[in-house]
Amino acid sequence: MSKETKHSIPVVPKGVWFPFILLTSCFAWWGLANNMTDTLLPFFKRLMSMSDFQTSWIQMAFYGAYFCLAIPAALIVQRFSYKVGVLFGLGMFAVGGLLFYPSSLFFGYESTSDTMKYMYFLISLYIFAGGCSILETSANPYILAMGDPETATRRLNLAQSFNPIGSILGVMILSKFLILSNLTPFDPNDRAILDVIDSKSLDALQLGELHGAITAYVGFAVLLVVVWVAILLCKMPACSANQPDKGIAKNIWNFVSIPMDALHFNKGSFFYQMREVLSHRNYLWGVIAQFFYVGAQICVWSYTIRYAMQELHILEASASDIYIAGMFAFVGMRFVCTWLMKYISPNMLLATMSVLAVLCCLPVMFIGGKIGVVSLICISGCMSLMFPTIYGIASEGLGEKMKIGGCGLIMAILGGAVITAVQGRVSDAMGINFSYIVPAFCFIVVAYYGFMTEKGAEYDPETGKTSMPHIPGKLLAFLCVMILLVGGACMASSKSAATSVAAVAGAEVQKTGIAGCYALEGPAGTFDVIEIVPTKDKVKAGEFKGI
Repeated sequence: MSKETKHSIPVVPKGVWFPFILLTSCFAWWGLANNMTDTLLPFFKRLMSMSDFQTSWIQMAFYGAYFCLAIPAALIVQRFSYKVGVLFGLGMFAVGGLLFYPSSLFFGYESTSDTMKYMYFLISLYIFAGGCSILETSANPYILAMGDPETATRRLNLAQSFNPIGSILGVMILSKFLILSNLTPFDPNDRAILDVIDSKSLDALQLGELHGAITAYVGFAVLLVVVWVAILLCKMPACSANQPDKGIAKNIWNFVSIPMDALHFNKGSFFYQMREVLSHRNYLWGVIAQFFYVGAQICVWSYTIRYAMQELHILEASASDIYIAGMFAFVGMRFVCTWLMKYISPNMLLATMSVLAVLCCLPVMFIGGKIGVVSLICISGCMSLMFPTIYGIASEGLGEKMKIGGCGLIMAILGGAVITAVQGRVSDAMGINFSYIVPAFCFIVVAYYGFMTEKGAEYDPETGKTSMPHIPGKLLAFLCVMILLVGGACMASSKSAATSVAAVAGAEVQKTGIAGCYALEGPAGTFDVIEIVPTKDKVKAGEFKGI
């Protein structure tokens, strides 16, 4: 097809603009959810005086749900339709948000341990993220199917442009003004003292701090219910993947029988079709590229605030502005890249932006200061087109099989948990600056995928498969092994400090449950908190070491 003809094809057909807008709004909602979740880490760290390892379970619950629910989402779409998948995901999304309210009620019961209180929130978050996973698995291929295949990647980029808009709303409104603003300045030491004096007062304090977070999640869930009703009542385009309504009884049986059908290996079953999908080399390497890209994205954003604090010598509140600047760069470049795709192939644009991202990582690692911070913001701009472009390129030639193929590309989001953990270990051992070598490696993998698909990815209508030039799997395997080895070496080299409690003459030491902190009752009945220190020297009452 000539470039003139291709440019004349509308990205979104005239008859589907309203359904397209409704579905595109969902991209903003799960972007908002992702950034609200990032805020929960420092929130719970302060709220319950947790360690970094304990708060990391928030990300594990979130991305674990993405990984586990992607396949069930594909089965729902395969058995019913894209619209049913979207409605199911939105419904689960909303239910998870609403469950945050009953989870908060357990803070009023003294008999409930801190572990169980935290666990109830993790369960709510898992359901919340599971809805996101089903929604993404259904909505991404639905957008691709809403028009001409020639403009599918541009159409998905346009829809994904609203994802970071939701992210900005999540950071600037819900996270900053609702979730974090309700936190009191009480540090772990203050909370330990309060817990020893009167545990009910600590529970009341935590309930007050939780109010903002619960308001944010429940209010967001109500908005999702409104969107759910709008999509339910809207006449969505059938596309080629939707099946006609078969009646309530038949649809109930279809839903109940999904797990049984998934276990079969006959033609038309899930595993048979998944094997067919994986035979497309273009798709298989697209899943790998997506895994590394999502890992790079979460790495860059997870450590932006900390990097800015170190290099610019500022506090969290000011450093969050750097994070927001990166979000704006991400949004702006998404629209720019969508426009550039009219003149540059998505494959080459993906490769070019990935190379630029690698180059931007170098000042972050070796220069630092203001130049490093600006380079970090530029990385966000380079990442803007990567997720939807990889998704679009990997789906070329799949057709109806994309109902199944979409789950693999969503499961690749697990890279956000795995690779971020690797960067965290590198940061602990070698510093935050050098840790950006991890996303740099990831961008190299993405660039390689872009160059290889640009060079010769072709769809063969006779075999129904998409081929591409041979990608040296040994090279990619080498990169993966190197990242894992570096992470393992850093884990092995990290030393746990020897700990002991500084004794206080005439004082009774009481464990507070906070890592590194003990409450001390002096002769006069006063309370104070002492940290665990690597010494066994005795001191007089009122003298503390490690504070």
